[in-house]
Amino acid sequence: MNKIAQNKWRILRRIVQLSTILLLLSPLLKLGIFRGTLISGELFGVLLVDPFAAIDFMFAAKMIYVPLIIGALILVGFYFIVGGRVFCGWVCPIYLLSEFAQKLHKKFALYNMKPSASSKYYLFTLFLLLSVITSKPVFELISPIGIISQNIALGVDRPQTQFGKELESSVEISDSGYSSSLMNDSYYDWQILFNSSLLLVLFILLVDIFFSKGWWCRFACPVGTFYTLLGKFSPVKIKIDHVACTKCNECFDVCMPSNVLIKPVQGSTKWVIDSSCTNCLNCIDICPENALKISLKIKKEIHS
Repeated sequence: MNKIAQNKWRILRRIVQLSTILLLLSPLLKLGIFRGTLISGELFGVLLVDPFAAIDFMFAAKMIYVPLIIGALILVGFYFIVGGRVFCGWVCPIYLLSEFAQKLHKKFALYNMKPSASSKYYLFTLFLLLSVITSKPVFELISPIGIISQNIALGVDRPQTQFGKELESSVEISDSGYSSSLMNDSYYDWQILFNSSLLLVLFILLVDIFFSKGWWCRFACPVGTFYTLLGKFSPVKIKIDHVACTKCNECFDVCMPSNVLIKPVQGSTKWVIDSSCTNCLNCIDICPENALKISLKIKKEIHS
């Protein structure tokens, strides 16, 4: 029982991650609860769209679709309430893979490259610019999040994504005067794209293991960047008790974006205010002094 208590948040997080996979499998299991991928889908008939995907799609189409915005705002509201990058730490399959890669990184790392923290914002902007220029949602074509969730939902023998057609159908823009689908119709082209995307996932894991811990999630992924921006305003944050904290630094070992803990542990703030925090809560589980807890940061912190 003590072992369970010491890992309660990790266990709960694994249950949520497993439940996400079961949701994606819902059509194959004949459950009728969820249909789609982590890019776009319907939960009990309600359209849910990844916020960055919605922005990417509208930039590519150069049009605004109200139903698409509503589908994205539902998730924006939810993740604002639960803490911004919770999607990364609790739902995203790439983050789950990166966590396992992190363990291998400790054993096999050849180098620990740390790109600039601002690089994710440059890539975020670059993908949107490419979508405007090409009139295609560029990141969604190669999104490792989409490719893995699509792979689970549709099966490896169906490499064509449903994002373009299903989303266009959902927001009823087929008669808007815009060209048929933002996506290619050729099965052969989709096969090349699908295989290339799987290679991208493999590339992410190999760089994770040998060269840079959690690099995609920390420094590159535009979806994570969107939730990082959202997390700046979310009141749900981790709080530290400086009296109880012994600076043992065990929390750093289990935190993927471990730089978010530097200021709180040093004592310059009572909160993990860096919005790169995924609220995975591994730090709370491992802290031997119970100095960390999840809380609401309502008032602005005043420094003397």
